[in-house]
Amino acid sequence: MKKIANISIDSKFSDHYDSCVYMLKCYKSRKALQEKSDDFIYYTDITKDPVHRLEEHIKKQDIYTKRFKGNVEVSYIELYNDLITAQRRKEQLKKFRRIEKESLITKKVAGVCAKCHDKMIKSIIIDNDGKRKQILQCSGCKFWKVLPIDF
Repeated sequence: MKKIANISIDSKFSDHYDSCVYMLKCYKSRKALQEKSDDFIYYTDITKDPVHRLEEHIKKQDIYTKRFKGNVEVSYIELYNDLITAQRRKEQLKKFRRIEKESLITKKVAGVCAKCHDKMIKSIIIDNDGKRKQILQCSGCKFWKVLPIDF
């Protein structure tokens, strides 16, 4: 498990998924990040290696996000088994208006973590071979739990 910014990523990610689409909140200053102010932009991209890619953003090595001096946090992630579907989703998300992105990102409490007894947050939806699943992430220890979505 690798902790990057505000999330933890399982090191066996590539064993299960080919790529991921992610959305970052890029803050103009460290103070804005700490206060979670509205002074940010959304950056949406795709990667085959989320650990390496997110480290690039944090370490100011990405040409598009280095102007934010590492003041970024992960807002949303979707995991995919095929790169073409992920690319289509990335293009769709990039066309979203800010209010649409915020409604997508809206987090909901979904229970209590079995490890640290903190809140579990529904924050990530996975499209896995046509089956939709959700990931619950603990707001305390960042433990992830994958659940199928029942209709």
